[in-house]
Amino acid sequence: MSKGFIFEAPDLTNSPVADLNDFQDQLCLLLASLHEHQRLQVQYFCDSDYKGELLRYQQETEKFSNVWTEARAQRTVLCATGRRCRSAKLRRQRVIFYISRSLENVPKAFQTVAARRDYYNTLLDQLETEFEHVHRLLLEIFGSGGARILPDVRPRPLPALQAVSQSVAERPLRFRPGGRFRVRTFDSGELLAQRGQRPVSDFGFFLDGHYHSLIVLTRWPRTTYPGIIQRLTNLRLLDYTITVNVDPLPITKEINKEEKEHDRVAGDYASEKKISLLTVMEKKQKKIHALMQGQTIPFHAMFAIRVWDKTRDGLNAKAGAIKNAINSMNAAQYFESNLPSTSKNLFFQTWPGWTWGRYEHRKLYAEHRFLADMLPVTSTFTGHLGDRRGDLRRPAQQPCRHRDVLRLGWTTKRRSTPCCSECPARASPSPSATCSRRPRVISVTPSSSRKDLSYGIYTATVEEGARPIIIHPDGDLTINYLDTKGLPLTPDHLSAATALVARMIGTSAQEDKQMLRQAQIAKYLNLLYEDAFQDWQKKRHDQLLDIARHALALADNSAPRGCRPARPPSKLLRTSATGRRATPTRPRAISASSTKPRR
Repeated sequence: MSKGFIFEAPDLTNSPVADLNDFQDQLCLLLASLHEHQRLQVQYFCDSDYKGELLRYQQETEKFSNVWTEARAQRTVLCATGRRCRSAKLRRQRVIFYISRSLENVPKAFQTVAARRDYYNTLLDQLETEFEHVHRLLLEIFGSGGARILPDVRPRPLPALQAVSQSVAERPLRFRPGGRFRVRTFDSGELLAQRGQRPVSDFGFFLDGHYHSLIVLTRWPRTTYPGIIQRLTNLRLLDYTITVNVDPLPITKEINKEEKEHDRVAGDYASEKKISLLTVMEKKQKKIHALMQGQTIPFHAMFAIRVWDKTRDGLNAKAGAIKNAINSMNAAQYFESNLPSTSKNLFFQTWPGWTWGRYEHRKLYAEHRFLADMLPVTSTFTGHLGDRRGDLRRPAQQPCRHRDVLRLGWTTKRRSTPCCSECPARASPSPSATCSRRPRVISVTPSSSRKDLSYGIYTATVEEGARPIIIHPDGDLTINYLDTKGLPLTPDHLSAATALVARMIGTSAQEDKQMLRQAQIAKYLNLLYEDAFQDWQKKRHDQLLDIARHALALADNSAPRGCRPARPPSKLLRTSATGRRATPTRPRAISASSTKPRR
């Protein structure tokens, strides 16, 4: 029984070493979570399938009432990208984890059909709970690193059909192969026969109008490091797939095997007294110690690459690129199958979700740290594909959602034309809103005259009568870099203002002189902020005094005549010349015999 999980890994192409090491630790945790009755298959492949995202984008853009958004965002972006998807010019990397396990203690026969049905229903419920636990475990391991794991809910025959039929990806944009299958039992040989599979004498086999070739690693690289697999995954190819079948080994058997080899080497050293044998004994002792402590976890893994093309010349070119990439991986070695029977056996080992094949001649021993570097777990930037504000025109990456976009470039490089096409769709807060409500796009461009307003067209599409804001050196508009927007003054804001002023007056080539300039600028900026704060404090103090006087006057007027204070409010609150509040004067006592209070 196997279950697939679609794994969208973070883009670690240009990541620092620390992030690569963290991701390697996460892969090691995944390998350590496998037990002896579980196996892992990592399927890596590339395609240009953005059908779901394009159709969703089309549905969202149809809700806009702005003509510019519908005309530019929908037709230009959607149609152009649809053509590129159909012509396989976009590249989308995909990774699928298949966790499989063997079923122990399966009864050989049942008495009745009802008993068989009850048994398998109970078994499927238990397996469903187990695979849900595996899903939560994957989320806990990779969730902190920005990865996204989704269960594979495609119909079961669909991955098998995609494995044997490369024409599925070439169907029209609205083609949905999942709805054309019937649930039935099928044989792999029958499916291959239906697709026209036949062997080829010199290499691989011919299947579904394509020539196929299989390349298997026969020796791992001498040394590995996080990111070494990117030499294979970053190839600008679409017609190839990488399959890694991982089988956990029993640790006790591996320890017994290493002990026997250690005893044999010890006997050779006792008779020959070679220093090299002594070094081998020390290595065996360290390995046994690591296995006993759980620091090393042994595995058997088969690393296979399948490549295909419609012509033999194209297949040779793609296979040559893959072989060169393998040769550059620290002396790794490969084997290309030429016999039809071997090619067929290797092809069945790459079947999606099948890890229990009997063809084990190409499996290699690997430890978990070493194997984690060789797993093809990588992908392009994922972003939020479900959002309507996705940039779908990146040639080698996935569409991504932009909240803050910065586009840089030299003059006359056509930056404004694509921005004018994308800005109206991003300015709408909701699909049902128009672009005239709460625009969120700010474009800052240097303009020497009104003729250089490259975003004037976009301004006209947002709202009728809208005009761009033009800032001149002698105008009445400016950008105050000293304003804190009502927030407290922080060292970051002060350092930014100091650096901006230092940049405007010019930088010095001498470091000590530049530091002296910035210190003087910071001093005067501090004095400026202190003066502004004193003015604000004085103004605030006057406002508080006015409020207090007004409150006392209201209290004096609203109190009963016999309960009014003996002195007027203006004399009860006295202030000194410095602005501090003085002690109020105590009123004199009121005579009980008098009906009118004495002042």
